[in-house]
Amino acid sequence: MSKQFVKESELSYQKSAHSWIPTTVHRHTKSGLRVVQCKVQQPIYTLAIYVPTLPQNDTGEPHTLEHLVFCGSKRFAHRGYLDALALCNFSLGTNAWTYEDVTCYTLTTASEEALSNVMAAYLDHVLSPQLRDEQFVTEVYHYDSKGREHGVVFSEVLGSESEEAEVCERRMLQLLFGEHAAYAKSFGGLTRSVAQLTNAEVAEYHKQFYDACNITMVVTGPVGARFEQALEDIPSEILHSSGHDSRRMIPINVPEGPVSARVLFAADSHVGSVQFGWRGPMGSDVETATALEILLEYLTEEASSPLSMRFVECKRPVASSVVGYVKESIPTTMFISFDGVPYGDGEDSEGESGDESEDEEEEESEPEDESEPEDEDESKSDESGDDITRLLDEGYFAELLKIELERVYTTQFDGDAQALQRAAEQYGQRLAKRMESHADDTLQHTIGIDIVASHFATGKFAVGTRARIFDVVAELAQRPVKYWLELLKTWLLDARTCHVCTVPDATMSARLDAERQQIEEANAATVVDAAEHDQRIALAVEANRVDLPATVREGIPEPDAGGTSALPHTQLCAEAHAPLAAVQVLRSDTQFVNVRLHVPMASMPEALRPFLALFQGLLFNTDVQLPVGAVHNGATLTEPLHISYATMDQQLAELTTTRGSSVGMGVEQFISSWTDEVFVVSLHTTPEKYADAVRCAVQALVFGSFVTERISTVAQNMLADIAQIKRDGESVLTACVTRLSAQDQVGRPRWITNHVSLFDQERVLRQVVRDAASVTTYLDEIRRVMVHAPGMFLSLGMADTDDAQQLTNTFVREWQTCMDAYSQYVPIAEQPKDPFAIPRESRLPQLAEPLRVHVTLRSIQASFAAICVPCALREHPPSEADFDTQLAQLPARDFYALQLLLELLHRTDGPLFNAVRGMGLAYGAYFELRERRGQLMFSCTRASNVSGAILAMRALVERVGEHWDEYVGAFEVAMARSALVFSAVDEQVTPGSVLMMCVVSAIGGFASVDMRNRWRAAHLRAVTIDDMRRVFDTYVRRLVDPKVPAIHVVLTPPGMQLEPELGSFSRRSLNEI
Repeated sequence: MSKQFVKESELSYQKSAHSWIPTTVHRHTKSGLRVVQCKVQQPIYTLAIYVPTLPQNDTGEPHTLEHLVFCGSKRFAHRGYLDALALCNFSLGTNAWTYEDVTCYTLTTASEEALSNVMAAYLDHVLSPQLRDEQFVTEVYHYDSKGREHGVVFSEVLGSESEEAEVCERRMLQLLFGEHAAYAKSFGGLTRSVAQLTNAEVAEYHKQFYDACNITMVVTGPVGARFEQALEDIPSEILHSSGHDSRRMIPINVPEGPVSARVLFAADSHVGSVQFGWRGPMGSDVETATALEILLEYLTEEASSPLSMRFVECKRPVASSVVGYVKESIPTTMFISFDGVPYGDGEDSEGESGDESEDEEEEESEPEDESEPEDEDESKSDESGDDITRLLDEGYFAELLKIELERVYTTQFDGDAQALQRAAEQYGQRLAKRMESHADDTLQHTIGIDIVASHFATGKFAVGTRARIFDVVAELAQRPVKYWLELLKTWLLDARTCHVCTVPDATMSARLDAERQQIEEANAATVVDAAEHDQRIALAVEANRVDLPATVREGIPEPDAGGTSALPHTQLCAEAHAPLAAVQVLRSDTQFVNVRLHVPMASMPEALRPFLALFQGLLFNTDVQLPVGAVHNGATLTEPLHISYATMDQQLAELTTTRGSSVGMGVEQFISSWTDEVFVVSLHTTPEKYADAVRCAVQALVFGSFVTERISTVAQNMLADIAQIKRDGESVLTACVTRLSAQDQVGRPRWITNHVSLFDQERVLRQVVRDAASVTTYLDEIRRVMVHAPGMFLSLGMADTDDAQQLTNTFVREWQTCMDAYSQYVPIAEQPKDPFAIPRESRLPQLAEPLRVHVTLRSIQASFAAICVPCALREHPPSEADFDTQLAQLPARDFYALQLLLELLHRTDGPLFNAVRGMGLAYGAYFELRERRGQLMFSCTRASNVSGAILAMRALVERVGEHWDEYVGAFEVAMARSALVFSAVDEQVTPGSVLMMCVVSAIGGFASVDMRNRWRAAHLRAVTIDDMRRVFDTYVRRLVDPKVPAIHVVLTPPGMQLEPELGSFSRRSLNEI
C-alpha cells in the first residue's frame, strides 16, 4: 500500500551556534499539502496550519473566516466538537490568528498522542468548514430589532479599529504599498465594511484560498513514529484538493503618492506617536534583512542607543520610548516608532474620564499653576531646540530624525568602530535566549516567513532560508564599519521614507458615538416586524449552540496521561551567606545563568512607598557614582569614579542578555502583580560574564546617583507611559479592580499596590517633574532600606554542569565588596526563619453593600467589565506539619474543585463562552480565581453590549444551578481536568518558567516544584462532582447574588448607558477611583 505522504526534504535549524534541530518536510502525494516536522526536545507539542491569505477589501474576509472555521466542519458537524476534542487531549483548546498575508490555526498539547488525536479533525475544519448562515449571524455580525450591532468579529473590530496603533499601522501600510495594494487593506475588517459582508462572500473566499494544495502544517516537539503514522491515517477525502492554487506574485513596485500623513485617534491625553517606515529587501535576502534588524536594534534597543539618547533620554523628552524592527512582508518593511510624543504644549490633562466638568478640570489643574513658571522659550523647546508644539506636525519630526541619522552616519557611529560588532553579538545572544525559551514559537515564526514567501514571492515551495541564522549573525559581526555605514545610507538615509503622525482627538469619541447612534437608528428603521426579527436571531443562536450528543462524546479519544513529560531539571538549595537568607538553585539544559534577587519590602516606610515606581524606573537607567574601594574593570578604586547612565547601560547591555526590575513578581509598571511585597532584580547572562554582570548590577543598585536631570527625564517618560496605558480598556479595568479591591488599613502603611498604581503615580510623577530635586533623599533612603532588608533570597537558574555554590559565592562576594564601600551599610543582624513566608492578608474593603462603579473612557469604543466577590480558598499547605500527612487530608480540595469548575465553565466553546461570545455580545468572557487577592472574578472584554454580557453571565449561573447535570458531568469534568494537566506542563516548559515556578512554589509553602506538582495532582484526582457543586453554591453563586458585597466595575465609551437590571452604578472619573 502506497503512502499518502512522501519525504520531500531534510534539513536542520540552528538552535544555537553549536546545536541543531532536525527538520523534515513531508508532502501529500495527491493534494500537495506539506507537513514540516521539527524535532524540538521539549515537553510540549505545537501544531500550526498556515493558509496564505490576502485581503481583497476592508470587510475582513480572512479574519472572519478564521472565526467561522471553528463552528463545525463537513465530517465533524457538531459545533464544539473540535475544541472538546482538543480539551480532552491535554490542551487549552484551539486558536488562530490572522495577519496581512497569512492565517494560521494553532494547537499546543502536552503529548504526541494528544497531538495525533486532534490533527485530522482540525484539518477537516480548516479545509471543509460548514459556513452556515446561522454561524455568520452570531460569530460575525447582526443587529437586533433596536438596531444595536453584535457579533464576535464585530465586537473585536469595534474594540480596536480606532486605537492608536491600529490607526497608525493602517495608514502606514497605505503609504508604503499604495492604497490599492493588498497590504493596505484591513485584513481584520472595519466595522462599517464588516456590516456589509455576506456569508456567501466568505464561502467564496474560502474556495479561493483554502485548498489543500495551498496549505502547510508545521509541527514542533519530540515527534516520532506515532505522529508519522497519524499522518498516514488521515482520511484521504479530508486532504482532497480541488486545484484552486492561490499562488501569485505580490507586486513589489514602489507606489507613487504621498509619503506622510497625520491621522487622528480617540483620546484625551496630550501624547501621540510618530512612526517611520521604509521598504526593505526581499525576505530571501536573509543577510541584509538580519543586518537591518541589528542596525535598528543598535539605534533603538538600549537607553544608551543613539535615538534613545537623542529623543527619549534627554532633558525634555520628545518621546517616551522608541523601537525599531523589521517586519516580514513582501518585500520586508522596516519601522522606527516613537511613542509618548507630546502634543500641543506637551502638558497632559490630569486624567481621562470622559465626563469631568470644566470646573473639575480647572480645579485639578491648579497645583501646576502654583508652581514656579518656566521660561516661555524653555517650555516650548529642549536643549536641542526641538519645538515641542510642532512634534506631531507633518514633516517636523521627520526632519529631526533625518538630522540624527545623518549625525550617526557622519560620525561613523560616534567614532566607535566596534559598535555594530557588539550589536551583532548582542543580537545573537538574544536570539539564543529566544530559541531556548521559545524554540517552538521562534521556529514557527521563522518557517512561517518562508511559507508566505513561497506563496506570494517566489511561487516555489522552500523552507530553511533562516536555518543557519547564527552563522549569518556571526559573519555579520565580522563586517567592517564601512558595511554598516553603507547599510544605513542605502536603506534609511537615501531610501523613500514614509511617516505617520498619530494625533489624539478628544472630540472623536463623541463623533463616533453620534455615528453609532445614527447607524442603530438606520438599522432599526429596516426592521419591519421586531418580534420576527429577534426570533430569527434567536433561532440562529440556537442552531449554532454547542450540543454534543452522547455518541459523539463517547467517540472522542483520550490520550494516556503517562505520555506527558516535564523539563528535566534538578532543584536544590545552596548554602546562603549574608545578605541572602536563602538560595534556590535550578539546574537544567541551558546555556545561560538566570538570576533573580528578591528583596522584601513589607517594612518599607510609608513616606518612601510613593517613589518605588520611580526607583524601579531609574534602576539601570541613571548615573553611578563608585566610591573608593569599589571594583571597576578588575581594579579597586583609589578615588571616586563617576559613570554616566549611558556608559552603565552599555556595560550592562554587553554583559547581560536581558535585565530588569519590578515591584512585585510582574514586569508591568503601574499594574501590580499578584504579590507586591517583594522588589525583584533580574539578570540573564552567560556563565563567563556572570561575575561581571552581577558586579555591574549590584553597583547600579547600591551606587546609583539620583541626579535631578535623570529623575525628571524618567518621570516625564513614565507620565507619557501612563497616558498610553489609560487608553487601553483591559489595562484600565485591571487597575480599577486592583485599586478598589485593596483597602488601606488605619494605623498601617498604605499597600504598595495602591502607591504604585497609575492613579497615584500620575499625581506623584507630576510633582516629581515640577521639583525633581525634592525626591533624591527619598530615593536614596529606598536604596538604604533595600540593601538592609532581612529575608533577601536569590533564585539561580544554571546549566547542569555549573557549580551552584561557586555562583552563589560569587554573588555574595560581589555584594559584600560593594557593601564594604557603601558608607551607610550595617550588617543584617538576623534573618527570618523562612524568607519565603510572605504573609497573605485580606485587603478587601469591608462593604455593607455592592460597590458598582461606571467609568467612561473617550479612548475606547468597546466596553469592559469585571465583577469580584470574596473567596478565601487557598492552594498551599495550611501548616508546617509533615507534607505527606497534610496531603493525605486533601485540605485544598475546595480550591481545586473551584479551579476545575471554572475551567469547565469558561473553556473555549464552554457554557460561559457560548452564553456571552456565542451571542455576539463580547469578544471574551472569563472566570478567574485570584488566590493571592482572595477573590473570584468574572470579566468580559471588548463587549459590543456590556449590559447584555453581564446579564447573560447571570442567567447562565442561574441555569447551571437549576440544571446542574446538563452542564457538569463526567465528560465535562474530564475535559477540564485534561486542560489543567496541560496548564501544569505548560508552566514548566523552559528553564526560565521552571525557575519562576520555584519561586511561586516556595512562596506558596512548597519545598519544591515537584512537591507542588504532587499536591496539585493528588487534589485534582480526588475532586468529585459533588465537590464542584458545593463550591458552585458557595462561591460562584456569589457573583449573581445582589446581597453579596461584590465589586462591579464597568468601562464604556462616554455615551453608553447601562441597563437598569444591572443595579445602580455610580459614575466616576479615573481621578475618583
